[in-house]
Amino acid sequence: MLKLPRRTMGVLKAYFLSEFIRSRGFIYGLISMGLWIVLFSMPIALFTPPDVDKSVMASRMFVGLMLFVYFSAATWDWAAELRWMIIEGRIEYFITSNAGFLPHYLAIFPVTITWLLIALGLMYLLLSIVWAPPAIVVYDLFSLVVGVVLYTISLMGYALILGSSMISTGTTGFIVEILGFVLPIATGGILPLRYSPELLRTIALYTPFSYPAELIRYSLLGIEPVVPVEKAVVTGLIYGLLFVAVGVVVFKIQLKKALKNGFPTASLW
Repeated sequence: MLKLPRRTMGVLKAYFLSEFIRSRGFIYGLISMGLWIVLFSMPIALFTPPDVDKSVMASRMFVGLMLFVYFSAATWDWAAELRWMIIEGRIEYFITSNAGFLPHYLAIFPVTITWLLIALGLMYLLLSIVWAPPAIVVYDLFSLVVGVVLYTISLMGYALILGSSMISTGTTGFIVEILGFVLPIATGGILPLRYSPELLRTIALYTPFSYPAELIRYSLLGIEPVVPVEKAVVTGLIYGLLFVAVGVVVFKIQLKKALKNGFPTASLW
């Protein structure tokens, strides 16, 4: 029983030191994120009519960026971690030692949340400088908590399926790049579904990401979801749990194939 917390703490300490203390990648990551946020927000700042409340627009950009960054974290912190395990030979250790993947990912999660909080602080600062201070108000605490939980569950399923493809191919590739940018937009992560085209709205509501995104946006911006809040909660929970279940099945199938045929040589493309 004590092996799990000991292993988790060991991995957490190692990752915290490597990510935030010893690695220059943390600083470079913040710089690149800062440039990306400026490039993303400047066109909106230049071409928005002067009668529009800049604080409201900054708030909408902040929430959209928050959902996008969390989605990116699931892509590169959770799913792509399996690729690094293949490259560094750690995946064989986890399997042969019977340690499993659970301690590793329990340790990664606090690192991801720490990075997200730092990124949110940077986004708020840059939007305040380039645009206006985002007026973040919690209109509905219940919707916020449920939305964050459901979004996390959906991202777990997404990471399992995407990570399974990396186990089978050993690559991230252009498909991952496309998914990382297209899915947040296509599922209502960047823009409210209420203001999206009809076709995009219909497609988004068939995905598990749209419902928690709508709940989070409603809780922080007061924008009414395209479906009632109660329906968004129930449907988002069902979709999220089904997505995780599918992710677990796909992951086990790909892992079993890899154990039989060997893990592929990992590459960028």
